[in-house]
Amino acid sequence: MKDTSKENNYNLQFPSDLDYIPAMRQFIAEVARSEGYSTKFCFRTEIIVDELCTNAILHGSKGRNGCVILEAYFNNDIMKLCVKDGGGKKVNIENLKRAVYNSKPTADDTRGRGMDIVQMLADELKIDLDENGNTQVNIVKKRNMDDDEPILKPAENQNEGTEI
Repeated sequence: MKDTSKENNYNLQFPSDLDYIPAMRQFIAEVARSEGYSTKFCFRTEIIVDELCTNAILHGSKGRNGCVILEAYFNNDIMKLCVKDGGGKKVNIENLKRAVYNSKPTADDTRGRGMDIVQMLADELKIDLDENGNTQVNIVKKRNMDDDEPILKPAENQNEGTEI
């Protein structure tokens, strides 16, 4: 029996500069759209990519030679994203995990809500070091059949019952 599952991988590397983030999030959202994901799913994917890449730049890959790696994997009804940066130290990873999994920002905090947003939008979130010592944040987002509904449904028979 032939395997009919569809599998596509994308690997992007870009300089550690916030100006690159809009292009990265738009690219991944467009890939998701071409893979048949809904507008709602793609919009949420843009938010996830934006937050993960912003954190990688601000807290990880700093300096002139810093870079961020964004990997996307699509297979039927699942999308996996991995964002890597060069800020990987065991103590930093433990602090990041503690901040993400154990503490919540207060109303007075001006920062620190990005990973909470990612956790709300993703089905899974994992933070680790890769084999090269890079910080690695992995998310899994599953296609939700409710997402397949158009955000705005076209009105049917708008003029029904109206005399012209």
